Amino acid sequence: MQYFINLVKDLKEGRFYPIYLLYGPESYLRREAVRRIKECLLPGGADEFNFITIDGEEKDTSELLSLAVMSPLFAGKRLLVVKNARYFYSKKSSPDSSGEEGDNTPKGDELKLIKYLSGPSPDTCIIFDAGEAVDRRKKIFREISRVGKAIEFSLLKNEDLSAWLDKQARRAGKSLAPGTAAGIIARAGNTLQSLSMEINKLICYIGENKVITERDVEAVTPPNPEEDIFAVVDAIGERNAARAMSGINRLVLQKQPPPVILGMVARQIRLILRAGEALKSGKTAAELGTVLGIHPYVARKMASQQKNFNRRQLVGAVIELHRLDRLVKSGRRDFLPGMEALILGMCIKKNDVG
Repeated sequence: MQYFINLVKDLKEGRFYPIYLLYGPESYLRREAVRRIKECLLPGGADEFNFITIDGEEKDTSELLSLAVMSPLFAGKRLLVVKNARYFYSKKSSPDSSGEEGDNTPKGDELKLIKYLSGPSPDTCIIFDAGEAVDRRKKIFREISRVGKAIEFSLLKNEDLSAWLDKQARRAGKSLAPGTAAGIIARAGNTLQSLSMEINKLICYIGENKVITERDVEAVTPPNPEEDIFAVVDAIGERNAARAMSGINRLVLQKQPPPVILGMVARQIRLILRAGEALKSGKTAAELGTVLGIHPYVARKMASQQKNFNRRQLVGAVIELHRLDRLVKSGRRDFLPGMEALILGMCIKKNDVG
């Protein structure tokens, strides 16, 4: 998040660059960055004539540079936004690739752009929106970093995502109950694009209510497959075979392949096993996320679920899951009957917890 805060600070203090290169997986903030730059460079409706968006895969570089050196209408500044900017991809992924992979010698269009960078127009700002990945080894990347600003829009950390959700709720006159932000992230993922859609749905859903709760999240935000796996393992821990199979059936209806379901359940069991061992070694529940390398919300689930099983049960379950996986893949066992038998076997061992 700091990269975005620094950009906003620069803009507020009147520091602009003739060239920006925006890249990385956080597309929501990339779009927001373009909007902020536009508002600062072209205030008061000046964008009608001096704001141009170009598809970098369709427009010729010579045409782009002609627009860059052209004087803006009615004085002021001109802003060019180049989407799908092909200049920054590796040779292997570039649409107009030539030469062998790893050859980063600038050629053709890149050379034209590098020449422009030696003396960019003071009246024009160019924003290259390069998508998720760029090749930092390329000379064009180094030149833009020298003359302008290259910003990587990486995915935000969980604490930043939670703070962002809280802010969006407050803007709408709402608040999030404790633990709710983590639940939204666990279900919707870690991109602001998906989180934006979910928090807006939740704000509409609660109507006149002021607090968004975990129950609201469960009602509105679809669970990801991992949430269904939590439900399955919770049900097994409570010896509720019917509810566990209901969760498996939901995953099948979501068109999750049997090997994927088996793999997810086995991963969950292994995490529970590791969580139990970590807690016995003196780690606290709050430290589990770091120890296991998982989301804190998931870590809390593990800390709770490990109380329902002992080591022998968990190891046996992993062995049986791998055995069923082999049988299903070889065609010697149908997935659903095999999974039902495995779940029933785990649930009937009521006295095997300790």
